[in-house]
Amino acid sequence: MVDWLRFGADMEDLATQTLRTGKQVTGLLGPTVIQPYRGFVENGIANVRARVMEQPVFDSEPGGLRIDATLAANLLRWIVLDMAGVEVSVTVCGKTVTVNSDADGFVIAKVPVGDIEPGWHEVQFSAMDRGREVTATGRVVLPDPASRVGFITDIDDTILSTGMTEGLKALRRTLLRDAYGRKPIPGTPSLYRGLARGTDTSRPESTFFYVSSGPWNLYSMLAQFLGVRGFPRGPLFLTDWRPGSPTSDEDGKVESNHKRARIRRILDAYPDMSFVLIGDNGERDPVIYQEFLESDPDRIQAAIIRDVSGSATDIDDDFAPEDLAPGSLITVRDSIQLAKLAQRMGLVDELTVEEVMTEIDARL
Repeated sequence: MVDWLRFGADMEDLATQTLRTGKQVTGLLGPTVIQPYRGFVENGIANVRARVMEQPVFDSEPGGLRIDATLAANLLRWIVLDMAGVEVSVTVCGKTVTVNSDADGFVIAKVPVGDIEPGWHEVQFSAMDRGREVTATGRVVLPDPASRVGFITDIDDTILSTGMTEGLKALRRTLLRDAYGRKPIPGTPSLYRGLARGTDTSRPESTFFYVSSGPWNLYSMLAQFLGVRGFPRGPLFLTDWRPGSPTSDEDGKVESNHKRARIRRILDAYPDMSFVLIGDNGERDPVIYQEFLESDPDRIQAAIIRDVSGSATDIDDDFAPEDLAPGSLITVRDSIQLAKLAQRMGLVDELTVEEVMTEIDARL
């Protein structure tokens, strides 16, 4: 029996190699660039990821692109030529390792940085391309244990309005809008900043981890969207959309379910931290989050689901989170409801609730 997924992967690899060779022979191969991805530090090891590719031709412009340029840019994201077998030096906090990019252009490195200060640290990438040095700068984060809680959040229809259940409307949003044109779920930027800040201004900000089933091809747009809209900075965990066998994580383990595997990876990386999971019911978030509520009840402070239909019942003024049955998912209608819930759980202050309401009122 033919393994059509494996066959498709082999054909994609052959096509990529043929295109790469053809461009090299004809002199049409563009400059090589390194696309850094935000990483994280655990147990003295910096987990670093990047991608080596032919220089894209869809760089975004301040203030956004015209519709025709946006359409071209979003389509071209899917046909970027990855560069395999490129030797890349990765330096974090004065420690350097050298790795080769894999068949899909990914650079996955573990840099032993030892005992470093919590917070964000620079990652320096360096490679040689046809006699020219290629450099890039990325970031890794070591969550501060004094923050006491971390947040793991979905992206699509949790903070970024995509309408994945709306068919052609979702496709139109994806193809015809860049990072400046994409709309956040109302109130989420203020809410997430408030969650990061917490209720004690003397403690360090909490770290956000953005986990999505979206492809790495959209990384630059998503990272720019988070920055433009003022969301807390955090590592993004995306997936490689291609035919063939399931992809592997940075430890070489096969990911049978991307989102489940990534959440488990984050929990295992920081065993002394508790987490809040935030998602929506447009896809499988409720099922996956419920599994973690049951498997890690002492680690998950709450699992909160936004109802994409907006029909969740109101939370009464006398509602108390401790009244919920242990291990229960909490479903909310909108960001205001989620902010009020978070305040009752001691995750945000009253100012955050006011900021969320003000942000939403300003959009009306």
